[in-house]
Amino acid sequence: MKIVSSGRVLNSSEFYKRKQRRRRVKLILISIGFIFLISLSVYVLRLERFQIKEVVGREEVISRARELLEGYYLWIIPRTSALFYPRREIKENLLRAFPRFKSINLDVDSSHTLSINVLERTSFAMYCKDISKCYFIDEDGLIFALAPSFSGTVYFTYTTEDPITNPIGERFVSVEDFRNLSEFIETFGVLSIYPKGLETSSEEYKLLLPTGGEIIWRRDTDLNLVYANLEAFLADDAIRTQSNFLDKISHLDLRTENKVFYKFK
Repeated sequence: MKIVSSGRVLNSSEFYKRKQRRRRVKLILISIGFIFLISLSVYVLRLERFQIKEVVGREEVISRARELLEGYYLWIIPRTSALFYPRREIKENLLRAFPRFKSINLDVDSSHTLSINVLERTSFAMYCKDISKCYFIDEDGLIFALAPSFSGTVYFTYTTEDPITNPIGERFVSVEDFRNLSEFIETFGVLSIYPKGLETSSEEYKLLLPTGGEIIWRRDTDLNLVYANLEAFLADDAIRTQSNFLDKISHLDLRTENKVFYKFK
């Protein structure tokens, strides 16, 4: 009788062949079971009762959401499946398409209706490309919608030395810089200074005063230092005793460390 080694123990060739057959049968059964489960899952997921039947929400978002629900995953599973619909893709697509939306919430109820609820950004200030064309900015500095024409000064305005070609959905400074600037500008009220706007460039900021003057400082200067220098300058007797000093200046220059230069109109 011929003996065959399997690597650990010695078995007869017939025993080894039976063992191999059992393994093949087991593998085939597992494969059939796996295919059956996959087929059953696909069948269940394609049933009408598990599909999103309706989309509700704002009119402008419904059609876009329906487009994203068309088709199949891997040509098999419907994208309208209430369990596997492209939730993240819909959110990201809508946020890109509608910058005025701050957040989007998606929910599929028991009747398999997809509800799309949006939270809009609120106007905090404006970004102006020129005198006639301005856009709303939210509290994080995102430019999100075209603003109507206003008479008089309604919002604090930001401008850039080089106008942004397509502003909606853009930022002219980072979120952190915008928040720091907003907080910094609010502190000017303590000095009885109420600016109407801020112009930014790659090197400096210009705070625009209602009387036409400007307060200038470098972008890389610590804002606390800018404020301290300005406060100390305005508290000096030679400046403090002048009537309506800030109304008379053309510009007040804080770009040089520990020095303040100014020029009258």
